[in-house]
Amino acid sequence: MLDLAARLSLRGQLYILDCGNRSDMYRVAKTLRTLTSDPAAKLKNIRLSRAFTCYQVVALLEKLSAGEEVPVLILDLLATFMDESVHAAESKTLFGIAMNHIVQVSLTAPVVVSARPLMSISSPRFGLLEQLKAGASQVWEEAGLPQPGRVEAQLPLFADYA
Repeated sequence: MLDLAARLSLRGQLYILDCGNRSDMYRVAKTLRTLTSDPAAKLKNIRLSRAFTCYQVVALLEKLSAGEEVPVLILDLLATFMDESVHAAESKTLFGIAMNHIVQVSLTAPVVVSARPLMSISSPRFGLLEQLKAGASQVWEEAGLPQPGRVEAQLPLFADYA
C-alpha cells in the first residue's frame, strides 16, 4: 500500500487515512527517490491523517465525503474498530456509518482500503471484515494468511516426540 501511495503521489494529490498507525512515510520517501528527481515535491502531494479510535475514523471519513475528489488510501481500516473499550454493538454501528462514508467518497474518487485478517480474540467483530468485503467492488486477498475463526494448532512446548 505504501508503494502504491508513492506511485499515486507522482500523479497528484492523495489522501491517506492510517487507522492502524503503521504507515511508514520514510519508506514512501525512499520509494519516491527511485521514481523521481524531486521526491520532496511529490511527498507534498500526500495528506496523511492518523485515526486512533473508531470515532476519529468516522469523523475523518465524514469530512472526506463532503470534500475533494482526491484518491484515498485507507490503511488497516478494521484496527480501530477492534478496540475492546468500545462495545461490539457500537463498533458495528460506527463501522456501518464509516462504510456509508466510504461509499460516498468512492462515487467521486478512487478508494483503496486495506485490512488485516482478524484474530480469534476479535470473534464478536468478525462480521466487520465480511461487511467490508461485501461493500467492495474488488477484493484481493493474500494467499496463506490465517482466516478469521480458524484456530491454528500449536504444538505443546514440552512434549515427547520420540
